[in-house]
Amino acid sequence: MTAHDETTETIGGSGYTLEDLSAYLDRNRTPRIAAIERDAECQAVLASMERMGRLSRELVAEQAVEPLADSWYDDIMREVMREFRAGRDIPLARTDDGTEIVVTEGALYELIRCVGDEIPGVLISRVRLDHPEAGGPLSIRIAMSVRFGRRIADAVDQLREDVRTAVERQGDLRVGTIDVTVGDVHLDEEEER
Repeated sequence: MTAHDETTETIGGSGYTLEDLSAYLDRNRTPRIAAIERDAECQAVLASMERMGRLSRELVAEQAVEPLADSWYDDIMREVMREFRAGRDIPLARTDDGTEIVVTEGALYELIRCVGDEIPGVLISRVRLDHPEAGGPLSIRIAMSVRFGRRIADAVDQLREDVRTAVERQGDLRVGTIDVTVGDVHLDEEEER
């Protein structure tokens, strides 16, 4: 772990910064650092960094004739960090003794991204949650890319169904609207060769 001053933001309770996690991923997670491997927020950020790496390699291959803007990487990392801060607590359930069980927005962001990762030809680029009142339905907005050749309507329908099922399985959460925007079409790395 590198030395940090008091203004350096660390991820979760690990004591490690985004720069530390990036270096750790570059070393293929060796040697293993237990504080990172046990921290849910660190794991979510690492998963996003791995997804971003795959996506960036695809974009570089597709855009080889046009140079990428210098701010491209910074913009994506800002989005990843915004999403994986723990965020607000969203009530999941209440026990008979009055104990409230909650999930953080960051955990739901990662859950939705994991659902998208399981759907062939889908890449999630942005997730937004709106939970206006206690006990009210959760509204979800997702921006995504679809693999060229995949029927867009089918990909969107599957994503909506799978996200609704995964989120509602977590507890007493009710999902209201799931707005999906397809903002891009991508190619698989194998198709580019």
